[in-house]
Amino acid sequence: MKKKTATIFSLILCFLMILSLVCSCGQTTQTTAETSAAAGTAAQTAEGTTPSTVDEEGYLLSDLPALDYSADPDVNILYWSDVEMPEFTSEGVSGEIIDSAIFSRNTRVEEILKVKLNWVPQAGRNSALSEYCSKVHNIIASGNHEADILAGYSQTIASATYAGNTLNLSKNAYIDFEKPWWPKSLTDEAKIGDNIYFVSGDISTNALYFMYCTFFNKQMLTDYNLENPYDLVENNQWTIDKMLTMATGIYADVNGSNAKDYGDKFGVIIPWLSIDAYFYSCGLRTVDHTDTGLITVSESYIGEKAQDLVEQLNKILFQGNDGLWKKEDTGTINDQFATGLVLFFTQRTKDAINHFSQDPSLSYGIVPTPKYDSNQENFLTCEANPFTLYALIKDCEDEDKMGAVLECMASTAYRTTSPALYEVTLKSRYAQDAITSRMYDIIRANIVFDVGRIFGTSLNQYTQTEFRNLVGAGQTNWTVTAKKFAPTLQIYLDMMNDELGSTD
Repeated sequence: MKKKTATIFSLILCFLMILSLVCSCGQTTQTTAETSAAAGTAAQTAEGTTPSTVDEEGYLLSDLPALDYSADPDVNILYWSDVEMPEFTSEGVSGEIIDSAIFSRNTRVEEILKVKLNWVPQAGRNSALSEYCSKVHNIIASGNHEADILAGYSQTIASATYAGNTLNLSKNAYIDFEKPWWPKSLTDEAKIGDNIYFVSGDISTNALYFMYCTFFNKQMLTDYNLENPYDLVENNQWTIDKMLTMATGIYADVNGSNAKDYGDKFGVIIPWLSIDAYFYSCGLRTVDHTDTGLITVSESYIGEKAQDLVEQLNKILFQGNDGLWKKEDTGTINDQFATGLVLFFTQRTKDAINHFSQDPSLSYGIVPTPKYDSNQENFLTCEANPFTLYALIKDCEDEDKMGAVLECMASTAYRTTSPALYEVTLKSRYAQDAITSRMYDIIRANIVFDVGRIFGTSLNQYTQTEFRNLVGAGQTNWTVTAKKFAPTLQIYLDMMNDELGSTD
């Protein structure tokens, strides 16, 4: 009865949150003062009173001054049109909550700054990286100012930056990196010297869709009399060793093929790209910053912990039957968990929406990807590569104006798209229990970024991809391999420091 009552309460709460947010998203005919307050411009509410620092929902307001760009309203944004989840444009007519929030965000930004957002489509995900970067180069070469702002797949924008086609944002008049919509875990990490060339955070819905987490099958926990991962997280016992130990002894040749493959029961299945999640959840990095802010090969990248992680993953994936690795990250591999054949499955949060919530018979929970050991201070969350980085194109005519647009978009997203996606959709609508909300808070609060991984394509894939490929190949000689290519990686990093770390 308690479980039924809790479920009904959760549904009622979810409905009220959705109703409240949709109503607020639909209020796009506010006065200028009301709109500014809702989008994050601190306004004095009564003569002689101190301006409020938060809006009526408790969200921090931005410090943007009153700006009016109506004399030259156009803002052209070159966005990656092959983005996986909705982020950029919306007609706001579907009634779907995130669609409505995107529409509201864009409308409010246009009203606050008196601008017109013009969305210029261009394929730009990893398979179209070169096409997007060529488009950027051609825009600069032609001088036609077809784009002011770049919004693209993370490694694509990093590649455009390495080519010298984006501007340093660190001294922009209107971007306030101290505000919560710009996560310090990225702004601090993205620095090369004192320079910041791209931003993300609340401004990108895909940053929330693509947080890595670990899904677990509740029924299998009961069937095998295993500990609850929720309790392990709360008691600081959710470690890589604990997870892999729990996953041992689960395998069953369900499909009768006499070989471990799709259709069998497993303790853990790890998609190719999810190797990244374990690398970062164990506190490893590819590069570190020096005292002067420049980047160098991280000692952890070639150290004992990385070698130990390789050996642990190899043991579960290749030395026995309980684990399965496949060089894919969507489609059939997701179906294995969705159909109840896997105890632990590390994947992106978007799959709770797109796959696992679709079958009411699947009872699952969500926890952070496990720590290396209990001595590690925090659970650490890897961000999958398909999140959006925003930058200003090199020949941008008005840097301050475009900086104001980025600041306004981010602060407005902080109170529109982020609550719609995170609070209502992930934590309520697609959560099967109340504890999931707590787990999501831990996952989101501990996102880590690695500038070496973001620039991986420009660094000839000598960063995290090397680790991922070695694990997937079933090899264990990581330290020897890494020490061989580390000097070459450092040469690439020195070149990047010279190009992007300049104080000029």
